[in-house]
Amino acid sequence: MPDVMGALQRARSMELEIQTQLEHIERLHRIANRAKNSSACAAETVEKLAGLERELNYSIDEMVDAKREALRYISYLSGEERSVIEGYYILAKNWQQLALDLYMSDRRVFLLRKSGLSKLLDRFGGKPPENADHKTSRTVAKE
Repeated sequence: MPDVMGALQRARSMELEIQTQLEHIERLHRIANRAKNSSACAAETVEKLAGLERELNYSIDEMVDAKREALRYISYLSGEERSVIEGYYILAKNWQQLALDLYMSDRRVFLLRKSGLSKLLDRFGGKPPENADHKTSRTVAKE
């Protein structure tokens, strides 16, 4: 039995992880550019950056696979439900940003999320997300 929620949540968490890794690498690049006065320090920093970038490339490969799997399920949806589910799980936007981007109220976004996930779970099976996920998403969105 396919794990729809697992696939969706994996795609979202990998997107967030990649965003964090990219931000970290960008900061290290800025630091490395400032450390050019000391060639030993700069060489060490460049070596570390190369290692982090290899890790990032590996993570991106995994993320692409995770998103491909999630999109296979999401393709069953259409219209606004698909936009909401893709925006949250594939693009890793928070609920408030999704509402702004889609010109909808927060309530409308949550209703579309609920109906879209219900359709996916009815079609592919699996268990619905816990209420804690819904509350956590709202709390995170406010921060």
